[in-house]
Amino acid sequence: MADFFTVIYNSPHWIFIALGIIFLIAELLGIGGYALWCGISAICVGIIAWVIPLSWPTLWFLFSIFTVVSVYLWYVWLKSKGKHRSSKNQINQPQHDLIGIKTVVTDAIVNGSGRVKIKDGTWSARCNQDLPVGQSVIVTSVDGIILSVEPII
Repeated sequence: MADFFTVIYNSPHWIFIALGIIFLIAELLGIGGYALWCGISAICVGIIAWVIPLSWPTLWFLFSIFTVVSVYLWYVWLKSKGKHRSSKNQINQPQHDLIGIKTVVTDAIVNGSGRVKIKDGTWSARCNQDLPVGQSVIVTSVDGIILSVEPII
């Protein structure tokens, strides 16, 4: 048994490669991206340990640095590709995509309520001021199926 632990201690590259494989299998089970970067980092450290003999503390330090850097780079890449969603695009609430759209009033907004045209339909709208038909407005928020609008000046 002592020989087994001696072999493991003297060949850390296999430990890190096995750890990387375990992380990658966990990622396949649906962790959500985080185990992927830990797994890739562990395999990279295993390859480095195979080529360059380093101490265990140095290898664990490299593993932690690689993991943090790879997760950060993944976050930056996702943000640049627009995958980092804001609260504007909420699941099952596609009407929140209407915020910021410029449109016109189709039924005059009187006493705070009226209608606006968006694409081939009309939506109930509310505004703090009365607006005539044809007034250009911008959608500022959505409450259910009622749009809050403000005039474009």
